[in-house]
Amino acid sequence: MRNLSRLLLVAAILTTFAWAPGPTPAAEPSAAASPGTLPPRWDKRIPLPPGAVMLSSTTPKEGVVYSADFAAPGSYDELVKFYETQLAKAGFKMGPKVAIPARKVYNRTFTWTDILDSVVITPSTADPSKMNVHVTYTPLPDAK
Repeated sequence: MRNLSRLLLVAAILTTFAWAPGPTPAAEPSAAASPGTLPPRWDKRIPLPPGAVMLSSTTPKEGVVYSADFAAPGSYDELVKFYETQLAKAGFKMGPKVAIPARKVYNRTFTWTDILDSVVITPSTADPSKMNVHVTYTPLPDAK
């Protein structure tokens, strides 16, 4: 039963990405951002692995949830370990996790007070030496 629950959760996550509209480039900077560039209203408490480069970001037309995609060097195991330790160190409360090492898929939700964010790690199809890191986040209320 537990495996069925996990399978359904992974299917829901993957379906969300399949049906979601593609990311639109951030207004400033361009979608092919240089290292060190962060998406609009980024919550700087959310850790990014060393060497991560922003690929694209979206801003909500409605609501408050933003998203950003990064290319990150390192292995699946290294990135999972990074997020498992660094999110807690940054003060986030860890939420549910789905990790499928055989597929190199990882999803972890994390919260700060009543703000729910998530990180998804998947293999890069463009560069096998990198992983994709997709972060959905809600900016802090005072962030401009």
